[in-house]
This record gives sequence, structure tokens and C-alpha cells, in this order.
Amino acid sequence: MLNMGGPERLEDVHDFLLRLFLDTDLMKLPAQSRLAPIIARRRAPRIQEQYSRIGGGSPIRKWTALQGEAMVQLLDSMSPHTAPHKYYIGFRYVHPLTEEAIEEMEEDGIERAVAFTQYPQYSCSTTGSSLNAIYRYYRHKGAKPRMKWSIIDRWPTHPLLIRCFADHIQKELALFPADRRDDVVILFSAHSLPMAVVNRGDPYPQEVGATVQRVMEELQYSHPYRLVWQSKVGPMPWLGPPTDDTIKGLCQRGKRNLLLVPIAFTSDHIETLYELDIEYGQVLANECGVENIRRAESLNGNPLFSKALAELVSSHLQARRACSRQFTLCCPLCTNPVCRESKAFFSSQAP
Repeated sequence: MLNMGGPERLEDVHDFLLRLFLDTDLMKLPAQSRLAPIIARRRAPRIQEQYSRIGGGSPIRKWTALQGEAMVQLLDSMSPHTAPHKYYIGFRYVHPLTEEAIEEMEEDGIERAVAFTQYPQYSCSTTGSSLNAIYRYYRHKGAKPRMKWSIIDRWPTHPLLIRCFADHIQKELALFPADRRDDVVILFSAHSLPMAVVNRGDPYPQEVGATVQRVMEELQYSHPYRLVWQSKVGPMPWLGPPTDDTIKGLCQRGKRNLLLVPIAFTSDHIETLYELDIEYGQVLANECGVENIRRAESLNGNPLFSKALAELVSSHLQARRACSRQFTLCCPLCTNPVCRESKAFFSSQAP
């Protein structure tokens, strides 16, 4: 179960940031090996303060473990011929790291492994980075994997994922005052990308848009909505409109009842618990004069979401293919040769 992870303790924040800023699949910085430690050291106190506001650490590992346990229990009954099933957590920037998960799997004698991205929508900077880490692990060792790998590289429109999002939205809409419920604007908020990444042909924006469209179809387009983008870092152009600027703009135009929906992450993390709930839902909303602002709960421990994960794996195992056809295509203007090597590595892993 691949994800970026999040620091569980305040003392883990620096190392989390350091690994993040050293990741050349995520971002390209001049003199990156020297600059990354400086950025991590300078940003750590501010990020530690944010984590202290949400309880002192990220809950991603807790939710991933809960989802994994429920998923494998369902899988054992759904797909008995491939049982028993076991989940492993592979985070990109905190322990358990992706490389640590691979080592544990190799030691356990696993014969059949599924690299299952926990980002529903594919981006070279998220899912791509995690899959490149698996490829680099074996390249660095100079050895072929003992187990056969395949990957679930994207699932933006899975019916149960869409149903989960729609259920959480409807639940939250019901909590708005009855006389304001019809006036609510739904803002689907996803982590933004630098425009340099978008312009290379990264599929993330359209896959997020596909999720939003299916959710609104499920809701029968009951409310007006927009797809907005959060968590920009640095001065370079990023995909917009930004979530915070959208909130300000809607308030200026008299739209003061808003529902925020995190649409690109499935578990709570700092972008939901701090950025959406505190920075936007409390501070910014108060400054703008918002009447009512709520945030749809992340999918976290929803049993239907665990069923979605199990169905994805079961269908993948039945299909007996290494990866999706979409995964084999590099971005049209790709600048990272490791992406091509990684795609060739996984494509050659006949299940």
C-alpha cells in the first residue's frame, strides 16, 4: 500500500521534509543535494507547529493499517484461491519506507506482490515516485526480484470510491441549516501540481476531474461545484484556481455557504486537518465572512472504502496483467529517464 506517509511525531518532521525535498521524481531543484537540507531545516519549525495543532502527528499510518486489515480480510473470502493475503505499508518519506517494505516482503518469501497506490489519481510525482523507488531498489541491489510484481497504478472512477465520496458529501450537506442547504457550493479540493509538471503531460489533472465528474453524476448535480487546488509551495506557477483564493472570490460574490471535499487523498493528513479545517475552515472563513463552511469527512475507516480496496485487488488478480495500458505511456514531454526504465521493469513482470 503505497503512499507518501506523514510524520507521526514532531521529531520526525525534519527527516520527512528532507526526504521529500531530495526526491527528484517529485521536484527538481538546483544543487538539490545541498539545497534540500537547508530547506528542510528552515521549514521544519513551521511544519512542526502545524502538526502540533492537529494532535502532534499524521494519522495516515493508522488509517492505512486499518484499511489494510479490513481489505485483506475481505480478500481472503472474495478470492480464496489467492489467499492468504497480507498487506504491507510502503511510505515514500517516513517509516515504514517503501524500501523497508520490499525487504520485509523478500524476507517473508512472498511470491506474488501487488504495488497498490493509495492515490486514486495517477501523477508521476506521487504514484510514479513510489513505483520508481521500487525499481531503484532492485537496480541498486543489482538483483532481480524473487517475487512477481504487478501494479494497481490508478483507480479514479471505481464505483465504490465514487459512492463513498458521494455518501460523505450527502452526510455533510444534511448538517447545513435547512434554509441554506440549497445555496451550498461544493469545492472539490486536490493537491496542486507545478505547471511545469502539468505541461509535460502528467495525467493527474484530468484524472482528478474524472473523479469529480463521476461524484457529481452520483449526486445528480444537486449543487453547483468547482474543482480547486491547494498546497502550492514556492514562487513558480502552479495549477489553479487555489482553494483559498476561490473561497475569497465566492464570498465576495455572495456565495457564503461552502462544502470542502478532499478528493485526491482518501485518508486524513495535514492538508485536510490543518490546511482545510484550520487555515481555510476557521481563519480564512472568519476573515471572509463565510456563513457556513464544512468539510466532508475523509474516507478513513469507512467499511465501504475497504470493500472498494478489496474489489480493486480482487479484480486486478483475476485480470492477470502486470499494469494498466495507461501506465505504459510516458508523459509526452517526459524529462525523467527513470520513468521509462521503471515502466519497462513493471511491464516485464508477467503475473
